[in-house]
Amino acid sequence: MFKTIVLLVLILFCSFTISYAQKKKTQIFVLSALHQLHERTKFYSFETLSQIIEKQKPDVLAVELTASDLQTGKEQKTKQEYQRSVFPLLNKHKYTVVPLEPAEPKFSQIVTLVRESEKELREKSPEKGEAFGVYNRLLFDYLLKTWSSPLDVNSAQTDALLEVKHNYQNELFGAKQAQGWESWNRHFLEVILEAAQKYPGKKILVIVGLEHSYWLRKELGNNKDVILLKAEQMLN
Repeated sequence: MFKTIVLLVLILFCSFTISYAQKKKTQIFVLSALHQLHERTKFYSFETLSQIIEKQKPDVLAVELTASDLQTGKEQKTKQEYQRSVFPLLNKHKYTVVPLEPAEPKFSQIVTLVRESEKELREKSPEKGEAFGVYNRLLFDYLLKTWSSPLDVNSAQTDALLEVKHNYQNELFGAKQAQGWESWNRHFLEVILEAAQKYPGKKILVIVGLEHSYWLRKELGNNKDVILLKAEQMLN
């Protein structure tokens, strides 16, 4: 009888310890943004994006901007979700916000790698560049036709297709493209994990362009120091 009681106490203690440790871990939800394509998706409009952000009630927002653009509220030509959805919510809710994009000179160093890889492919193998352009267009035509909800955009199926796309892209464009893509995403990851350490037990909502999501979800899902929240759980 005594041994049974001791065993039960140990089980309860372990359960409590595990539960407490889980609560102290920062929760992270990666939400894919479609940039200007929100204009073309009625099921995932700028208004819908705003509603999703508010519903998540995040403690921290991690956004795909430089610190300078975030501070000034600079209008974004491509990432239109900022002036259309995010910036108004920052004024309304006073979220704690973390900029994901690197400052200079790192910003230009990474962008230069990608641009040089694209220029080299155009000059050396223009037909390959044209073929990739067709592939990219067909892929997004397919996605836009088959998506019907924000959950579809943030699904494992979409992530898988975009991972294949970027593996192909890196092979086609070469080492500079691969290095630039890895460096950009790796910087995002480092900033997110720094924020997780700074705000233990809090909820971080990461808002990034669709094509970054698969990479971040894979890395964060393998990190035992944080809890990656699943789209199926958060968007249903």
